[in-house]
Amino acid sequence: MKQTKISYWLKGMTILLAVMGIFFFGALTAYAFQLKAQGNVLWGWVGFSWYIAVLCYLILFEFWRVCTQIGKDNSFSLENAKYFHHMGLYGIGGILGFAARMIWVAAVGKADIYKIVFVIGEILIAAIFTILCECLSRLVQYAYDVKRENELTI
Repeated sequence: MKQTKISYWLKGMTILLAVMGIFFFGALTAYAFQLKAQGNVLWGWVGFSWYIAVLCYLILFEFWRVCTQIGKDNSFSLENAKYFHHMGLYGIGGILGFAARMIWVAAVGKADIYKIVFVIGEILIAAIFTILCECLSRLVQYAYDVKRENELTI
């Protein structure tokens, strides 16, 4: 499969994820408007979900940039290493957001074992994502360095 075709497929998946995110976060917000009687606690959850939504769309934006480089047959580039690093930083933002939400839930007295386990699961998933992004960043950087060395020796 040519690089441009791979790039188109990856961009298509990115668009699909973006549309799914609009429906998910939009439905969550609409549901919150229907449950206005629950008060400020519910709006805290909506605020955290929109924080995560912003991070998700920033990650999708960086991934779109990676896909663009793949389409240009520039997969192993400093740009892609930088974009994967940015995605890892957004993953750290997710970890901090999930941890803040866990502290907030405990502070308002709504913490139970299920919520704590759920948030710990979210933190672990975000940590795995962050580690994968940083590993990909370094792998792309290493491949770029090897490619550059080979070009210099030829």
